[in-house]
Amino acid sequence: MRGYWIGILLCFGLLESQSQIIKRIDIIGNKTTKEKIILRELSFSIGNSVLVNDTARHKIKSENNLFNTSLFNFSKVNFKDSLGDWIVLITLQERWYIWPEVIVKFQERNFAEWWKNKNLSRVDFGLHLNKMNFLGLNQTLQVNSYLGFTESFGFQYKVPYFNKKLKDGFKIAAEYATQNEVFVGINEDEMVYIKNDSIPIQSSLKFQLEYFRRTGFYQTQFLNARFIKLKGWDILKPLSENYFGSIKSSLQFINLSYRYKFDKRFSQNYPLNGYFFDFQIDQFGLGSLDKSDIFVTRLLSSYRKYWKINHLYFFAAGAYLNHYFNEKTPFYLQGGLGFSNYVRGYEPYIIYGKTSGLLKTNFKTKLVKTKPFTIPVIKKIKKFSKMHFALYWNCYLDMGYVHLEESFNNNLTNQFLIGGGSGIDWVTYYDIVIRTEYSINQFGNTNFNISFVSPL
Repeated sequence: MRGYWIGILLCFGLLESQSQIIKRIDIIGNKTTKEKIILRELSFSIGNSVLVNDTARHKIKSENNLFNTSLFNFSKVNFKDSLGDWIVLITLQERWYIWPEVIVKFQERNFAEWWKNKNLSRVDFGLHLNKMNFLGLNQTLQVNSYLGFTESFGFQYKVPYFNKKLKDGFKIAAEYATQNEVFVGINEDEMVYIKNDSIPIQSSLKFQLEYFRRTGFYQTQFLNARFIKLKGWDILKPLSENYFGSIKSSLQFINLSYRYKFDKRFSQNYPLNGYFFDFQIDQFGLGSLDKSDIFVTRLLSSYRKYWKINHLYFFAAGAYLNHYFNEKTPFYLQGGLGFSNYVRGYEPYIIYGKTSGLLKTNFKTKLVKTKPFTIPVIKKIKKFSKMHFALYWNCYLDMGYVHLEESFNNNLTNQFLIGGGSGIDWVTYYDIVIRTEYSINQFGNTNFNISFVSPL
């Protein structure tokens, strides 16, 4: 009897280690998307030899790659045995690709700051006309305009692949904008503005050309060239030397940058597992070569790691660095903590300096399991009727530091900043994330905030 069971186990072992050839790949649901764009995201191809016990790994990897293109709401990959060969079935639900979006954009750094004054004059109302997945090749065509605090008009065209190897892509973009109110300084760790109610006091013209190469699934390199022209009206002249970096109330320069990105996150809009690393070097101005008389070099880098502890609990940590190599940088180009990167609990404050660092940690508990369901009222509209929804409870602790040799009236530089709190994340389809957070910092100040991106 023992020999009988050993024989059965050996048979199962042999079956799992058996290799089969992928004979065919069938794709269902790609009414718009070209087949080559889908095949680019698969971890296998026709003619590959795949072990039986490797099919689960290929399935998960390929489904995640397809989902991260933001072309599909749902993607399923199934391996089927056909007379000793594999037939792979790819089932997709495409998204809606034409989006006339009405955008409400707060000029404050976050919703909580805007809510203090509830000033509608500091809100931009915009219209984005987006054609996603243009020509079925995952290209993006966008025209946008804003009215309000900032008036602007721009466009961008992004082509992810322009060669047969599906590695190289480019993006071109342009924007013209005018502002009636300009952020010109920091006092007591809060933003200082100059405003004119009747006419704009600054205009900007920007052109961008970007080339990028995606190697494999996770590595991408970017080369960027931008031309930026700023013009300030007479009201900005007294601040020109600090703000623009010259006595002229204008600034015109070339911005060159290189960025390397390694992104192995499972679900990029709201990752729960995997890791991310990027590194960027920026050169603002070329001195006498572009006649800008500025030469500012900046280093940006971040690393984020996500752990799935089990099906209910998750942990994440991220580190961010921003460093300027120059002793003096025009205020227009300065950065630090307070916009996209900030210590939670310090949302009301802006902290600039030569070097800034940030460490964020996040512990999540899944309250509502992710489960697809169909909305009965619109069940015939397949691109919207089938959706998924998940709910997470967060606890977090952040730490930051900004170095600035001459801090003047700003009190939060040159010291460690600590903040933490708790909140709820709402996650659903079309990459929608809604975060509600209540934070407290080391000085006992509390803050409630709403955000629309993943915390890490």
